[in-house]
Amino acid sequence: TVLGKAMREIRSTLMFLETNHLLDPGGAEASLNRIKMSLLIGEAVSHADYVQESVPDDYDFKKQVFREMDVAAPHQAILASSSSGLLMTEIQKVTTKPQRCVLVHPVLPVYLIPLVEIVGGELTSRETVIATYDFMKNLGKAPALLKREVSGYIVNRLQAALLREAIDLVDKGVASAEDVDRAFCMGIGLRDPIIGPFLRIHLAGGGVEQFIKNYSQSYHYRWKTMETWTSIPPSAAKKIVRGVKEMEVVRKKSLEEIITWRDEMLVKLLKV
Repeated sequence: TVLGKAMREIRSTLMFLETNHLLDPGGAEASLNRIKMSLLIGEAVSHADYVQESVPDDYDFKKQVFREMDVAAPHQAILASSSSGLLMTEIQKVTTKPQRCVLVHPVLPVYLIPLVEIVGGELTSRETVIATYDFMKNLGKAPALLKREVSGYIVNRLQAALLREAIDLVDKGVASAEDVDRAFCMGIGLRDPIIGPFLRIHLAGGGVEQFIKNYSQSYHYRWKTMETWTSIPPSAAKKIVRGVKEMEVVRKKSLEEIITWRDEMLVKLLKV
């Protein structure tokens, strides 16, 4: 069943965290004992102070879930959606208390990556946003607060821009998929855990003002040669599928083995 599969995955994740000393000894079993399963939304949320739904990104699906949560949850409960691109302004339209509805987007793998993006809809109250921000911070997360709604929020918009250029480099025969990944991981990726794009230009230019003065023309040449398509070209789709399947790690390891390797490496980074 879906619930059985979910519990197996939760158990595996908790054991992974305990094995890597991110949970105290016995923490995995203690956490599992606090989980209660239900097939009924009303039963699941009837005594909650905070609800985080994680159904697929589909407005009709989300709205149906929010309708049911709105009726069953206590009046003071915060209703949050973990959408990766939808807007809360649209979802909260079906509720009677839209002021308590908020978007909270964690980043995969959510059990290791600390960031969560938080943004309210047009009718979300400031109190709901602040309470959610404080709650996530107290959970040990690193919340980023958006000042206004935008599809994809911060993380997925940055990833979308990077991915389009990566795909285009492969499509135009500039480099293989494996070498594009290598350029990222062994280049800018090494900096990314400690500095973001704005701090990077501040350091690269000897001050952000100097960067804008000295590098604007150089970036102009790059940007004007970059693609602006909004759907992956069919020719590019075939090349990136072939390119990913030709990667050494993909040829030698299963998807599950790569995920385990990724998580083990993330643990090492988090400990650093």
